[in-house]
Formats: sequence, structure tokens, C-alpha cells
Amino acid sequence: MASADAQFNNRLLEIILADSAEGVVVVDWRGNVRQVNQALCFQLGHHRQELIGRNVRRFIDRTANPEDILDRMVDGLWFGGFWQGVLGLLRKDGQGVTLRVRCNAVLPEQGRVRFYSGQLTRSLPVDSHDDPESHPSSGLDPLTGLANLVLFEDRLQQAVTQARRKGVSVGIMFLDLDRFKLINDSLGHSMGDRMLIEVAKRLSKCLRTSDSVARVGADEFALLLTDMDDGAGPVRNAGVVARKVYEILHLPLELQGQEVEVSAAMGITLFPQDGDSVGEIMKHAATALAHAKKKGRNSYQFFSAEMTETARRRFDLENRLRGAIERDEMLLYYQPQVDLANGRVIGAEALVRWKPKGEKLISPADFIPVAEESGLIVPIGEWVLETAIRQLAAWRDMGLPPIRVGVNLSAVQFKRQDLAGLVERLIKKYQVDPTHLDLEITESAIMEDVKRAVEILNRINDLGVKLSIDDFGTGYSSLSQLRQFPFKTLKIDRSFVRDIHQNSGDAAIVSAIIAMAHSLNQTVVVEGLETPDQLTILRNLRCNEMQGFLFSAAVPADQLTTMLREGKTLEG
Repeated sequence: MASADAQFNNRLLEIILADSAEGVVVVDWRGNVRQVNQALCFQLGHHRQELIGRNVRRFIDRTANPEDILDRMVDGLWFGGFWQGVLGLLRKDGQGVTLRVRCNAVLPEQGRVRFYSGQLTRSLPVDSHDDPESHPSSGLDPLTGLANLVLFEDRLQQAVTQARRKGVSVGIMFLDLDRFKLINDSLGHSMGDRMLIEVAKRLSKCLRTSDSVARVGADEFALLLTDMDDGAGPVRNAGVVARKVYEILHLPLELQGQEVEVSAAMGITLFPQDGDSVGEIMKHAATALAHAKKKGRNSYQFFSAEMTETARRRFDLENRLRGAIERDEMLLYYQPQVDLANGRVIGAEALVRWKPKGEKLISPADFIPVAEESGLIVPIGEWVLETAIRQLAAWRDMGLPPIRVGVNLSAVQFKRQDLAGLVERLIKKYQVDPTHLDLEITESAIMEDVKRAVEILNRINDLGVKLSIDDFGTGYSSLSQLRQFPFKTLKIDRSFVRDIHQNSGDAAIVSAIIAMAHSLNQTVVVEGLETPDQLTILRNLRCNEMQGFLFSAAVPADQLTTMLREGKTLEG
């Protein structure tokens, strides 16, 4: 009997959590998330499994809160068992969201509090306190006048109930505006608000009177499509609406005298094809949206079971990756870099590899994106940097000719770490010549916050470390923009080399890049060189250095040691 009561109580708790319009979280005394509901998942843009087990500190936006905010929370909960206030949190996509939070200590077990519960709702604008229509309980978004998340979920529940009774389909679309944060920051919040209001109006024009649109996040909208079975079928009809949305959003929008392009990613799911409850189909719509955002701007994606399986595999990969360094599963390979004037090895690029115990190597293409999304790239990147510098010291102690070792820096590392301080500590620790270290960074990682990037790179340059711009040509910057950075080397992306012996256009682009780089006293390295024909062309274009399979793939340190001892050179 007691077991049946416990099962009933657990089921009742699940129902209460699922139906709550507020975000709900339960954490243990260490701050690790133990339980969440769907509303919180939607607020933070995460799936449930991406939140469970994580420490709440990971979701605190350090730039949007007082430095002592966590101390205040701990003091309130410790001494009074309660804390409330406004918190700036980080969504999965990196954007901030402001939530009003109420935390309570759960009744103690054997005299000790082991769990805390929190209820999270969207914080009201400062000018909305006296306006009853602007309160979330009214169901309306105060800026756009659209339904808010609470009202949308209520309308969705009604639509699902009717669809189940009538045997028809309901469509759900989650829409996320591209580059809204950039527009908001560059043109100002008032212009950002104008853009959101205009988007709301345009979306409303795409729908029938029986459909509904809501603003459910800072730059997120949700569309509810009822009776989707009319005519060509629900999938076809949802696709028609998606294309109508993109067509109307594409119309020019003028803000502060300049035209702004509006684009968005969209995730689409259907009831009952993709789920049997409101919570399930909303989760699947969020999954579809995440896949659409990965495809690029102006993309829409339908939910499928394959997406869920992909998400499960990525979550499993992330969990295994967490302990990879401690389990000594990470490896560092080195791809030689060759001076095209004399064919000698003058450097190498350090490339991380992962080999779980008893398994084959896992491709970096599979685990690096997971590491970047989860933040694990920071400890992995630090391990790579120290391992490469330690290897430099080892080659020096062997009496081998000195070479330069390049280490890639991710955009996440660049944002979150004190890179200059870390590099300085490791150089001193292993007593290596800083000119033998080459830090490589992509265009996209430095163009988001140019002022901060210039400051960081100048500090590193002052240490004597070389700096290279990696994968040049794949971003949106130009050499003229890059003149303000202290780069000594420019690496041309392999995509320009692949067909250079057949495509005169690629040859012209590479020639122009090399000429401009030389005018700025920069060394040019070409990646992905694989054939003698490519080699001949690049030498004629006065490229300085190369790396690629024509000379060698990336190899373990001991194999590169052998090449250096034997003085292997590039033939031809």
C-alpha cells in the first residue's frame, strides 16, 4: 500500500511540474540540478537531459549580475531557508535571459537540508509594474501584444484536445531570429524593440484566424497551426506556411535609416505524428529548431526520431568526454609544416585526438563541436596548449633543431580564459623560447569583440609568441580589417587549394591573398596540399610554407621526432 501511495505521489508531482507555467528546478546542496520541468527547459533553451547533473553556476551570466549574487543566495538559503530576486542567466545559444527567482530549502532529511527548489518566471520590464495588461498572468507580451508563453501553452492544450477529438493534426513552429543580439547591441535596444514589433506584425499576417502566434523569448516566437490536414496534408501545409514566413520576413526593414535583413531559423513538429502531449511536442519543436539553426540562416527543419537519436548520441558523447583528460584518453598529433623554399620541416600544427579505452579514434569533427557547445573545449584546449609546450621542451632537451608548434585556439577559449596569463605561466614553467610557439585563431573568433581581441592578442604578442590567422577566407573579414591585429602568419584555408590546379578563379584568389599578406610582412601557409600540381602552383605564387598529405598526415610526437632526427625534406 505504501508503495502504491509513493507511486501516486511521484506521478502527481510529475503532473504538477509538467503543467506549471513557471520554470521549476530542484538542486542538491552542492548546487547540482536534480529535477527540472519543461517550462524551465524552454526558458533556457536546453533539453532536460542537458540540465540534469549540471551545476547551476554554469548558467549564471557573470556579466549581468552583481559579483556577490551567489553569496547572497547562499546566505539567504542558509540562514532563512528562502531567497528571491532577479537573476541574469545564459541560454544554450549564449544569449542572456532575465528571470525572477524564488528559492526555498526543502524540508530537511535527518536534520540536514539536502535539496532546494526554485521557481523561475520572466522578469517584468521596469515600466510595466502598474500596467495590468503587461503582467504575464494576463497572457500578453507587453512589447508586441502577442500571446506570451503561458497563453500559448494554454491555446496549444486546447488545440490538442480538439484535434484528438476530431482526429486532425496540429502544427507547432518555433522561430528564432538570426543575429538579433548583434542588431540589438549595435543599433540599440529601442531599435531592437521596433524590429520585434515589426516581426510580430508580419508573422500575424501569415496565419489564419484560427491559428495563433506568440512571443516566447527575447527573440523567439511560436506559431500554432490548427486543422493541418486540409488539402495536401499536414507536412505540406506546414511547409507552405514556413515559406510564407520567410518571404514576409525577407521584405526590407528600415531601422535608423538603414535596411536591416531579417532572417530566422524554424523548427516544426506535428501532433499527433511527433508526440502525444503538449510537453512532448514542444520539446520536439525545440529539437527541430536546434537542428535548423545548425543548417544556417533561413532554414527550417521538421522534427524526426532521427533528431532525437542524434541528440541522445551527442549527450552520451559529452558525458564520456567529460572525464577523457583524467582517463588519459586525449592524444596530441602533429602535422609538419614545410618551408617551400628549401623543403625542410620548420614547424608543426598540434591537433588533438580522442581515443577512448578499447575503442578506435573518435573523429575531431564529432567531438570538437560537442566540446565547444558544452564548454569542455576550455579544459581540453588548456591540456593541448600545455602538452604542446611540454613537447617543445622535450625536443629542445633532445638537441633537435628548433621548430615552431602551432596550437589552435577556439572562440570559446578566447572568450572565457585569461589566455595571455595562461600562456605566460606555461612558457615560464617549461622554460621554452616563446618564438617557437604559434597560436592560431580563426577570423570569426576575433571579429565579435574586436577591441577585446586586440587587447588580448597584443598581450600575447608582447610575450614573443607568434600569432596566426587560421582558415583565412572562410569568414567575413578582410586583410584590411586584420591589419589592427599583430598576426605574423596567415593560413589559407584548404578549400581554396583543393581545385586550384583546375580552377583559375581559386588561383587568382590565392594569388591576391598572398600578395596582400606579403605587403603586410606576413608569412603565408597553405593548408591541405595533396598533389604535386598544387605544389607547383603554390610555389609559383610565392607561398612561403605548406602542410598537407603531400608531405605527411598528422602523426604522433615520436614519429615527428624521427622525421626531425633524419632531416626529412619535401621532394619535388
